[in-house]
Amino acid sequence: MASLLLGLSAEIPEPRLAQFTRDLSRDLSWAGIPAKLVEGPATPGERGDAVTFGAIALGLITSGTIKALIECFTAYLSRERSLTIKFATKDGAQIEVNARNVGTPEVQAALEAVASAKPG
Repeated sequence: MASLLLGLSAEIPEPRLAQFTRDLSRDLSWAGIPAKLVEGPATPGERGDAVTFGAIALGLITSGTIKALIECFTAYLSRERSLTIKFATKDGAQIEVNARNVGTPEVQAALEAVASAKPG
């Protein structure tokens, strides 16, 4: 079992990206994949929790959760075609998931590599 840090970006206003991030985090949790918004440094004068726009930390990525993860990605990428979801594999390779490649064998293989990575 391994964890994964996702970074979301899109050609949309920050409040909309923040909403996409919150919604995706919630939907991944509902799909059985522990997801938590990544907290960032607090900006002076701001109230509440500081959240890094577009960042979600996932836990317990297993081979059994990859299908649910790809289904969630597909749903969000169909809602916002400019959305890009980025993550790094254990060996440091950067993977970008977008509307054009979300269902490809390469993306599935990258997620399977993350799921099979040993912690540490």
